[in-house]
Amino acid sequence: MQSVLIVDDLTSIQEMLDAVIQPIGYLTDFAIDGESALEKMKNRRYDIILTDIKMTPMDGLDLLAEVRKLDPDAIVIMMSGYANVENATRALQLGAFDYLTKPFKVDQLMASVNRAAEERNKLLEARNGGGEEASHILSGDSKAVKKLNEGIARQAESKTPLLITGEPGTQKVCIGKAIHAQSERAEEPFVFLDLKTEDEAAFNKLLFGEDDQPSAAVESAKGGYLYLANIDHSPIGRQGTLGNLVRDLKAETRIVCSSSRDLEQLIEVGDFEDALYFRIATNFLHVPALNDRAEDIPAMTFAYLGQSGQARRSFSPRAIELMQAFRWSNNYTEFEEVLSTAISETPGEIINENDLPEKFQDTSSWPTLAQHLEEQAQRYRKLVLSACQGDVSKASEILDCEVA
Repeated sequence: MQSVLIVDDLTSIQEMLDAVIQPIGYLTDFAIDGESALEKMKNRRYDIILTDIKMTPMDGLDLLAEVRKLDPDAIVIMMSGYANVENATRALQLGAFDYLTKPFKVDQLMASVNRAAEERNKLLEARNGGGEEASHILSGDSKAVKKLNEGIARQAESKTPLLITGEPGTQKVCIGKAIHAQSERAEEPFVFLDLKTEDEAAFNKLLFGEDDQPSAAVESAKGGYLYLANIDHSPIGRQGTLGNLVRDLKAETRIVCSSSRDLEQLIEVGDFEDALYFRIATNFLHVPALNDRAEDIPAMTFAYLGQSGQARRSFSPRAIELMQAFRWSNNYTEFEEVLSTAISETPGEIINENDLPEKFQDTSSWPTLAQHLEEQAQRYRKLVLSACQGDVSKASEILDCEVA
């Protein structure tokens, strides 16, 4: 979840902006002037800075110049109650992303912030190649994460198509970027395309040009990595053409696909073509669920704090225990949101159990031991069945029980 620092000397303006920005999926923080904003930025990295121009003693233009020194990748949106061409020109010369004149409409603000978030992502991906994004996910000493790290190292040496599987929220794209960052193609492009589109027309526009030739986005991955997220959502009528595209590209481009659903089960019900499956599943890498590696949460938390520039802070032992016992329904994505929120909303250096969201305090919704063990058993049965390529008899023999 990206963060927005709102800089304005009027509390009423801060509250109004927060009421618009926070509900659309951003973490918000506040500063009353340029100097306090810079102090906050020395201890925490913000993705977007939304600042007024007319402030004292440091105005927004001076703040913009200082922000560019502290974090060249920070995206700054300027606000002004005066339609001043000189200020607008100066702001853009200093590197402002956008300039909004008050009063502006809510949809103008939302559009500007969303565009800024997209630009921030592009800048960070270009700067670090994506490898750092997965560093905390890969921390720990469990068998699951050791196997994952070994798989990443092995896949970084391969050139053939790869299928990454895992539950929703396991941040499979970060794993794909980690593989790319360790590969011999690390200096070449990493192009991400999400196939979970609205309709077949959007799918076609994303992947294909005229006469089913590769689109410009696909062509831009030439020599590097083409990551096709949510391959399981490909329209059945276009999967044959997609398979041909993969066949034609793989000589020059590493194809990496991801799916949160079992493709072999989709093949059985007629929602996925086996020809496409065999083209993209030359190699496999499974990302374990967070609930399968709760023992890694202390190490992951420590790594996340360091990665976020919060190395001086820590979570109390009791807070860690609650996070280890918690049932993470959205895996690493939910984990990061919990950490990020607790960090931003807790003033002290130690984050205690009471600083965690309320859902950690209410244990009534937690599963019983029997429910937890049954969930683990179900997950393991699915993994074995997948490894046996859908052969129920073979999976039942390995598990010594009947597999439905």
